[in-house]
Amino acid sequence: MPKISVIIPVYNSEKFLHDCLDSVINQTLPDIEIICINDGSTDGSLKILEDYAQKDNRIKIISQENQGLSETRNVGMKQATGEYLAFLDSDDYISLNYYEALYSRAQETQADIVVCEKVYAARKRSKKLFLKVDKDVVTANLKEKFECLYLPNFCWVWNKIYKRDKVRISFLKGFNYEDVYFTTDILHQCDKLAVAEGTSYYYRFHTGTITQTDTNLNRYFKYRARAYFYEFICKNNIDINFNNYERIVKEYKVLGIPVLKIKKRFFKLKYYLLGIPVFKSYL
Repeated sequence: MPKISVIIPVYNSEKFLHDCLDSVINQTLPDIEIICINDGSTDGSLKILEDYAQKDNRIKIISQENQGLSETRNVGMKQATGEYLAFLDSDDYISLNYYEALYSRAQETQADIVVCEKVYAARKRSKKLFLKVDKDVVTANLKEKFECLYLPNFCWVWNKIYKRDKVRISFLKGFNYEDVYFTTDILHQCDKLAVAEGTSYYYRFHTGTITQTDTNLNRYFKYRARAYFYEFICKNNIDINFNNYERIVKEYKVLGIPVLKIKKRFFKLKYYLLGIPVFKSYL
């Protein structure tokens, strides 16, 4: 049995697919299976997948008519045989120690879910730290899991691995922001969560994606997903302190006048001199 099943939905991503696949086949953890689902691509994505499959027998290609991201991930989950599941978007890429570090942390802590420490927003040749979670977290408390991951703001499925025999849900078909539903439910369903230090996921930030498109329908899906999350925490009496996501942590005054303020938003500290932002750092 492979240690990790990597599920990669592919739809018209020939521009970025080489970077994605190179980062996976060169992982320092070799015992993985790579399930690529070609979701009706009309560009050269399928040819790229076939070329890589000839070079690496860990790659399994499934082709289907276009069904959307949720159903494509569900197809991959049904085919997976690994001890853990992982999701990777075909326009993103990962650090070469990514799966080894996540799996080692899972074995060390006996966690059902392991989260990577850092997410970078990658644009062309540049990258910027977008999210950082506390590398020391090991918890089975649902409130702590939600707050550690800054939910519902960062309900991503691709920056984690999941113990396959604990995953008893699937992605909602026909919904945008499907990650919100899946992440909320899987954190409730699984027990222990841990964070793997020194791991990085590179999220390819570009316009034209579904969630970057501002339409009435997309706004409806976003609000509906957020409503699901808030209804969930109310129903389960989870008292999340959202004020901790953005608050003043220090303030310095001269003659009663605020001169320097340090504000914390998620994992970032921002410094304001006389109300003007002058510096930022990361926790």
